[in-house]
Amino acid sequence: MPRIRLTVTRLYALNDERMVASKATAKIYVGDECIATEAISGLTETPVFKYIHHDFPAGRPIRVEWDTPGFADMTAVEENDCPCCQDSAII
Repeated sequence: MPRIRLTVTRLYALNDERMVASKATAKIYVGDECIATEAISGLTETPVFKYIHHDFPAGRPIRVEWDTPGFADMTAVEENDCPCCQDSAII
């Protein structure tokens, strides 16, 4: 079963020039189909990973779109190894 690694590399808001926790809603697409909507909250400037499984054939285009009142950076890529399903390291 194909897996997508959603990586949140940055999520925060500014309050009086200080970084504070924020919220974001991420939509993950395989081709033109939205396969997942994830609510994310917190404060991070280091990568955080989440794995999402899907039933579409491997190799289709993958993308992530997000909405947040703060600042966020995210990526979504297909992976063959998944630490939640197998004894493999995060790549």
